[in-house]
Amino acid sequence: MTIMSLILILGLLITLSLDFTVGQIGVNYGRNGGGLPAPSQVVALYQRYGIQRMRIYDTDPGTLQAVSGSNIELTVGILNRDLQNIAASPATADAWVRDNIRKYPNVKFRHIVVGNEVSPINGGTSQYVNFVLPAIRNIYNAISAAGLGGIKVTTAIDTEVLEPSKSFPPEDGEFRSNVAPYLNPIIRFLLNTDAPIFASIYPYFAYINNPQQIDLRYALLDPTFEGIVTRNGVRYQNLFQALLDAVYSALERSAAATASLDASTEAGGNIRRTEVKGGESGWSSGGGGHHARLESALDDVTNADYAGRYVNNLVQAVKKGTPKRPGQPIETYIFAMFDEDQKPGDETEKHFGLFSPNGQPKYQVKYN
Repeated sequence: MTIMSLILILGLLITLSLDFTVGQIGVNYGRNGGGLPAPSQVVALYQRYGIQRMRIYDTDPGTLQAVSGSNIELTVGILNRDLQNIAASPATADAWVRDNIRKYPNVKFRHIVVGNEVSPINGGTSQYVNFVLPAIRNIYNAISAAGLGGIKVTTAIDTEVLEPSKSFPPEDGEFRSNVAPYLNPIIRFLLNTDAPIFASIYPYFAYINNPQQIDLRYALLDPTFEGIVTRNGVRYQNLFQALLDAVYSALERSAAATASLDASTEAGGNIRRTEVKGGESGWSSGGGGHHARLESALDDVTNADYAGRYVNNLVQAVKKGTPKRPGQPIETYIFAMFDEDQKPGDETEKHFGLFSPNGQPKYQVKYN
């Protein structure tokens, strides 16, 4: 291979990486599957495809070691089952930061997500509601004490916390009345610490639960779709934008409701805004025939073709922002790197991977 060829290849790799960063795309790396590659091989896949950001849901030592020195920006998580101990003891939070963050000085940590999709209306996570904010606070204090304030401490929500009757138009978005008392103080804390919030945004699930009312092109983020215009004349090109702006509206209402209680109001009376990260988004490529809510006529939407369309459209859509945040790229994490055959839930949940466990891509994605 000539020197010129090497320069061209290097230039292409750099371009892919820069484009990926500008597009704000990362990929979630879950491990609930059999026969998955070793973490070192996973990191090599991220690098091969120019994926600059990774999110994991815990602090697996093998993954942290593999990411170390790779220049990949990493978001880690604290599992729901660990929230109570961390919430109860600042010393436990200090030890967690020591063992999982400070121990890995060559990892580019970006966020710590404390708890995932905990909600008082979710029977599987409601038992953790009282621990989320104290755990966030303790981890934030431990991170600050360690001089690592550049790592943002936050949590993750899903769109089920929104009031269904007010999710469209997005400007009407607000939290359910039985969720707001839980989320409002968390949002207030995130505002005061200049931290974002992660939100799982899944047009796929919205569509399969309401295919009669949602145009498939709207759910697939089809750039040729004419969009939907709200009563105030705002055009939403796709469902991802609409769901994200509904979350923004809910956050704004929460911030306004609590602004008088703390420092979340800037000089001049302006409410500071919490940034929303697309913590998860993807499209299942299989298992549609096993989905309890799918009619047989809808099985065709759960396949690799539609998954590939959605992911490619997502990569481009997040560069443009939303009507509420025009031109502001949306940091978004595709769910997920691999199919996970051991993941609980509907069969479709096991088929969100960009790659098969053997490391082969399930469909082509233009990562720039």
